[in-house]
Amino acid sequence: MTNNKFCNSVLNYSRLLTREVFIGDLPLGAGNPIRIQSMTTTDTMNTIATVEQTIRMVQAGCEYVRITAPSIKEAENLGVIKKE
Repeated sequence: MTNNKFCNSVLNYSRLLTREVFIGDLPLGAGNPIRIQSMTTTDTMNTIATVEQTIRMVQAGCEYVRITAPSIKEAENLGVIKKE
């Protein structure tokens, strides 16, 4: 048994008890199932490529898709991506 707060045991499965939060209508944390997530690898300014990659991820089972927005221009383009 280890005192590491991230790993209760290297031999037995356990989950760290967390608070429940919602991303949209989908709950995350607490007793909810572990969610499948990924992050796009496209240039956020390439709206069509980002939307297409997001659709492929969702079709493959992703419940959360993260898109990077390192600057104001990318953050503003998130609205365009969402509309698509």
